[in-house]
Amino acid sequence: MTNELTIDMLEGQLRAATLAGDVQALDALIADDVTFIDHLGRRVGKLEELEAHRTGILKLEQLDVYDRVINLLDNAASVSLRARVSGTYYGEMFAAKIAYTRVWVCRQDVWRVIAVHYSMVTM
Repeated sequence: MTNELTIDMLEGQLRAATLAGDVQALDALIADDVTFIDHLGRRVGKLEELEAHRTGILKLEQLDVYDRVINLLDNAASVSLRARVSGTYYGEMFAAKIAYTRVWVCRQDVWRVIAVHYSMVTM
């Protein structure tokens, strides 16, 4: 069993690693069998996600969370949040409000992200 502070700490580590493009930290926080679903409905795995950060295809400059809810389960937790995000994607600048849902799972006493879904917020 975990508490909300553990997930809050992990979310902070994930945010910092994402902003820094720290592939080693992201690799440690993301499960090998993770599934990402992006705002266009595309399914991406861990290798593709890490490669986007490693090569600089995706570079985030801002990731400001302004609304977050954590729901705890036995060996998992779901996190839903909204954030202001900006950076570059394939060299093109972007800025958007994005809603994320992440699922963290604890396997052998190690917490990792197992699922991510995000979409653009229009309001």
